[in-house]
Amino acid sequence: MATSPPSKRARIDAREPDQPAASATDGSAVGITEPDVGIIQYLGSHAGFSGVLKQRYTDFFVNEITPSGEVLRVKHVPAQAPPRPPQPKKEQHKKEEEKFVIDEAAEGEITAILGEECVLGLREIVKSGGSYETTKTFDDKDERGRIHQLIRTAYNSKVESKTTPEYTFNFTKFAGNPSGNRRRDHRSKNHALAALDPVVAGNMGDREAFTHFTIFKENKESMDACHIIAKFLRMKPKSVTIAGTKDRRGVTVQRASIAHTPVERLVSLNKAFRDIVLSDFRYEKERIKLGDLCGNEFVITIRDVQLPTASEKDVETVVNEALTSLSKTGFINYFGMQRFGTHSVPTHEIGIKLLQKRYQEAAQLLLSVQPLVVPESVAAREQYARDPDDINSALKLMPRYCTAEVSILRGLERSSQDWLGAIMQIPRNLRIMYVHAYQSFVWNTVVSERIAKFGLAVLEGDLVLDDTKKANAQEDADDEFEEDVMDRSEFVTARSITAEEIHEEKFTIFDVVMPSPGFGVEYPAHLDLRESYERIMAKEGLSPYKMRHNVKEFSLSGAYRHVLAMPGNVEWWCRRYSDPLQQMVRTDLDILRAREQTGIEPGRVLDQEEIPMGYRLAVILKLRMGSSQYATMALREVMKLETSRRGDMFDVKLFGTRDGQLVEPATSTFISEPASDLEENELSRKVAGAA
Repeated sequence: MATSPPSKRARIDAREPDQPAASATDGSAVGITEPDVGIIQYLGSHAGFSGVLKQRYTDFFVNEITPSGEVLRVKHVPAQAPPRPPQPKKEQHKKEEEKFVIDEAAEGEITAILGEECVLGLREIVKSGGSYETTKTFDDKDERGRIHQLIRTAYNSKVESKTTPEYTFNFTKFAGNPSGNRRRDHRSKNHALAALDPVVAGNMGDREAFTHFTIFKENKESMDACHIIAKFLRMKPKSVTIAGTKDRRGVTVQRASIAHTPVERLVSLNKAFRDIVLSDFRYEKERIKLGDLCGNEFVITIRDVQLPTASEKDVETVVNEALTSLSKTGFINYFGMQRFGTHSVPTHEIGIKLLQKRYQEAAQLLLSVQPLVVPESVAAREQYARDPDDINSALKLMPRYCTAEVSILRGLERSSQDWLGAIMQIPRNLRIMYVHAYQSFVWNTVVSERIAKFGLAVLEGDLVLDDTKKANAQEDADDEFEEDVMDRSEFVTARSITAEEIHEEKFTIFDVVMPSPGFGVEYPAHLDLRESYERIMAKEGLSPYKMRHNVKEFSLSGAYRHVLAMPGNVEWWCRRYSDPLQQMVRTDLDILRAREQTGIEPGRVLDQEEIPMGYRLAVILKLRMGSSQYATMALREVMKLETSRRGDMFDVKLFGTRDGQLVEPATSTFISEPASDLEENELSRKVAGAA
């Protein structure tokens, strides 16, 4: 039975409730909470518990599940060629004195076939370049092949021989990879790769248009990883395609593809990367597209687990009851808090202004002074508030990584009253994020009302997917947005459940879907549910039946999403520890290294015997989820905690402590240096200062 949120939630650290969050710019911790975006109900009646999530990025593992249902693992990291020893520098005159050694036996055979004049011409080519063409023709293919081989042997491949259309020979000095020998060079590279790493060469298959490979990354955005790979290859960022984005603060494994790139070029990149490893290469005929996955397997470490209030049950009993409930009853398939941003003005409020065609208000909201924004952007926001006409001064102060704000200011600099034009300067994936966030807000709110009023009963007029019909391709289905935008049901239709089907108990609540508002979806026939859509959207002057817009990308077709989600393969472990930086789970690379060294593959989760016993409790949770589902919503159901970025579950310190000193989290044993960038360092300093 669905339950409402607990009346009081425990915090996970000793900070007082009214103490300001580290990134609040005005001394207050104002920010959106779950009820602000429609996240209200729970399924289970079990007690919750508190804990720390993502204290270290190695506390959050994500392995992609391929379309075939296989959990993606790093199977083989290619060997790297040993570095070439430094070559002693030689004086130029010594190089010039070096004598070229000719294979006299081979040259003697060439003299017998082509004559002395030709041999003199060949020697001149070796010495000073030029070319020479024979007058004699050779019709026999085998004889021509033998002559080509003799030329290579006699002159140590410094002379290139070509057969002309008249079956004579043309000789020139070899200048390195001439166009006629490109295929031969590729073959030689593959042979070299096979000699270096036969596993890679044996698995990659015949050369095709696309190279597929696995990306292992630590503490890095998926798109950042793709951009880095493309940069090193001197290709455009869009050349590298992935099935879906993965969390930045975590250790993730996913499949990627790139066009017209030999495997050996990708293998060579690993020596240049410190927090990305490429592996398991294979040539394929098609590229990987957004959505080419079945979901993700998560391994999540929750540290410092405690009971928020006094209880007759011990903490491990409460944890076991909560996770048993998750494995049996699932969770409400809400769109998670990350959908709505981390600033004081949530993304769906910007989306409302865009759908209302109030572009000036949308732009000014994005540029406004807010309690919770990127601290480095405050000066620019204050400058714009003081003098909105002085766009240039605000633009100079705005950090370049504030993409939406910088885009708007640049648009206004060109045309100060073209507010729609300024909005359209924002990259497309960001623009559509705002209106999709409003769809998510409506979906969350309607589902909360449905569960509060009707529980988990299947109603006449509820919607289920109709697999017998295919819908037209939706206009917003090709956006470059992460895979949690919609279910993969976006190309199917839905129908209402009949009274007869209710009587026959043909469906369960896990079959029921609800639409995000759009012009291409059916709304529930149940009047109460339909009225929820109408009432919620009417507050903003919008209608679920009028979702077409004069700006095409703001015309929303909608999609269907299951009301409940059931995670698969749920397992969990409890571990006692004392060191706050103790790693609990091995990465794919840790497991691979151990197997190579010992011949035995260790388990993913460390045994208690491998962890020094202590007074702290950690819970390691493994589960599989669909590509459109949020792991934080599953954790919310288990822990009964606020999941906003500044709520209980995410109120963590990025640095741990050891012997009273702040210590930076370590990386996997396979990667030598910790990943650290400006954002991480700045946030760490702020958290440390606020602690």
